[in-house]
Amino acid sequence: MKKSITLYIIGVAAVALAIATSLLYRTNEKLHAENEVLRQKVGKYEQTEGNSFVVERISKQMEDIAYQQMEISDKRREEALYQMNIADQMRSRAESEQMKAQEAARNEVEARSMAEQQRELAVTQQRQAEHARNVADTLSYIALGRSLASLSSTQYLAGNHDASKLLAFAAWKFTIDYKGNVNIPVIFKSLSQNSNSFSSSLIHRGGVSEITRISKTGDYVSVSRYGEITRWNYDSGKWTKQLLTNDNSCSFRGVATDSEGTIFALAFNGTLLSIVNQQVTAPIILPENKGWQRIVRLGKRQMLIVSASHAYLFDTTRRMVKKTYDIGQPITAIGDRNGTVMIFGKDGGVWAINPDGKIDKKELMVKGTVTAYTWSDKRQQAAIGTTSGDIYLLDVNGYSRQKLVGHRSEITDLCFNNDFLFSSSYDRVVNLWDADAANSEAVALRDLAGWAYCLSNADDDVIYVGDESGTVSRFIISTDAMARQIQKALKRDFTDDEWNYYIGNNVPRVTFKN
Repeated sequence: MKKSITLYIIGVAAVALAIATSLLYRTNEKLHAENEVLRQKVGKYEQTEGNSFVVERISKQMEDIAYQQMEISDKRREEALYQMNIADQMRSRAESEQMKAQEAARNEVEARSMAEQQRELAVTQQRQAEHARNVADTLSYIALGRSLASLSSTQYLAGNHDASKLLAFAAWKFTIDYKGNVNIPVIFKSLSQNSNSFSSSLIHRGGVSEITRISKTGDYVSVSRYGEITRWNYDSGKWTKQLLTNDNSCSFRGVATDSEGTIFALAFNGTLLSIVNQQVTAPIILPENKGWQRIVRLGKRQMLIVSASHAYLFDTTRRMVKKTYDIGQPITAIGDRNGTVMIFGKDGGVWAINPDGKIDKKELMVKGTVTAYTWSDKRQQAAIGTTSGDIYLLDVNGYSRQKLVGHRSEITDLCFNNDFLFSSSYDRVVNLWDADAANSEAVALRDLAGWAYCLSNADDDVIYVGDESGTVSRFIISTDAMARQIQKALKRDFTDDEWNYYIGNNVPRVTFKN
């Protein structure tokens, strides 16, 4: 039993040993495997450690290089900062220099501008001084011109005509050279006296009612209050005249010509005569037997004939009245305004009749009874004369621009010649007026032998005047034309003593004789 137990125990022990051996073997195998793993790990660790060392050394070297690069970078940064500071200083200096340059440029511009202003001021002052001197010289020479003209008239009355001519021409020359007005009375009178600017001829018996020009020939025709119709002309100092008809029963008051040169003469008693090729045709008897005043051309083939208070449109081809206008008040004046006939009534009425025969009532903008009317198409200006002797310049709308006072009696006729107005009156005076002057002063052309009835333009230099005595007077009205006439007639120049006495030794000597 004990043996079985022993064997059992041995068997158990053997099994246990076998188990233990198996366990040991497995443990040994496991340990061996773990050892191999550990060895591999150790190898790896050793390799890793070796690589780490190398890496560490390389990293160390790189770190040293990085430190060196950082030091270099710091030095470069410091140098860059230094250079930047220098650049900033240079830029600041450049900006400062630029500002100084700009300031200097501005100062230079201001200085140049100030210099230019000073120069302009100096030029302006010089011009003002020259202008003042010129004004003074102008006034001095214009005053000299007036003085010489006055002396000229004195010498003329004394019979010293040579000296009078020299003084008159010198007065004109100094005045015209310094833009003065040579149409003032004292200068105009001296020129008129010394230029033979006036000529006259007895054309009619009795007063000259009207003068008109025959456009085709350039001759003139006039009518008288003693029934005469005369054709005449003036050329080279000679008057030629031809009596066309004489009828004592007719007191002619108006005359007009048509485009063909036919002459129509209107008598106070209502007789209308026409003259064709110097032949008197049969008279035409008008509707009224007295009070007829004027005949005015209205278009190519008709006339407007005016009586005491009526106007008649007359057909010159059919030789008959074709229309009548009842004005309703006494007619005191008629005139032509660029093809339209203006009619003025005693009570202030104004009517306009155009070439179509249409009549329009107008309004008179001034007070007084109108006795004469004229129109300047060039100036777009009218003039009216009144019973009081006053004259009014009117604008295109009929408003008064200026009043001219100089006549003592009723105005009988008016006419424009360029920029001058001429007026005749029962005071026997024909006046010239400067229509552009602010305060025009009357220049009396001449005192006539009788009442001045009518005016007629010849050209820019001449007008004709008919008066109560039957005389037609010719006036040269251009001061330039009169001065040329005087210069042609000069026989000598001033002597030194005359120059110093009349003009002054401070005025440079000039020659007046051609």
